[in-house]
Amino acid sequence: MSLLGNAVLVNWGGVVQEKEVDYNQWHSLEHMPERISLPGFLRGFRAQAEPGTDINHKYFMMYEAEKKEIFISKKYLERLNNPTTWTKDILSSYISPSRTICSVIASKSVGLSGFLSTIRFLDHDIENKFNVEKLKLSIPRLIKSDGITGMHVLLGDNTFGQMRTEEKKYRSLQGMDDQVVSQAIILEGLNYSALRIAVESFFAEHSINAKTNTITNFYCCQHILTKQDLVG
Repeated sequence: MSLLGNAVLVNWGGVVQEKEVDYNQWHSLEHMPERISLPGFLRGFRAQAEPGTDINHKYFMMYEAEKKEIFISKKYLERLNNPTTWTKDILSSYISPSRTICSVIASKSVGLSGFLSTIRFLDHDIENKFNVEKLKLSIPRLIKSDGITGMHVLLGDNTFGQMRTEEKKYRSLQGMDDQVVSQAIILEGLNYSALRIAVESFFAEHSINAKTNTITNFYCCQHILTKQDLVG
């Protein structure tokens, strides 16, 4: 699915095992509708990692918005500083939270696929990253690869929207503050095998050491919500 708008809020992490069922219910029935109802929010997304993934990276969540400023708007900050009782309970069970507001540098997809891979870059020295312009040029070719249907390039900001809110306080109760990424790549595909091949090709083409300041995971889509879904 091509991303809507010019900015996204991306989240990775896990929850303590005894809260997992409740977490999924909360995210689908309260959190996504609450966020998508706000001005400027366009679509919410949640995916669950493939079996065997470290619990710290089990979930990937994303909100698409018209622009970055939506994520520091007055109405959004009001929500962040006035969480519901259910939200407080769930956020206090978060494990290894990662939260970053990103600009969408490039986004291309042919429809919506059920599988995806995310590559997180943790080093904020942007000069040591891949060549973004070269990456943009490689997207059409990559999408023509067997089983690959989309690619999205995100540029993170390690300070924008990182104010200390009530929600951030509850997310840190397990002893871990929010991690922030410098850049992220999202690949969409028809299955995990195709995505693994594409990820390996990506690292090789852009001369990136996959073991240095990157985290790669594979996910299956769980739930998507748009404003149209809230009508009526």
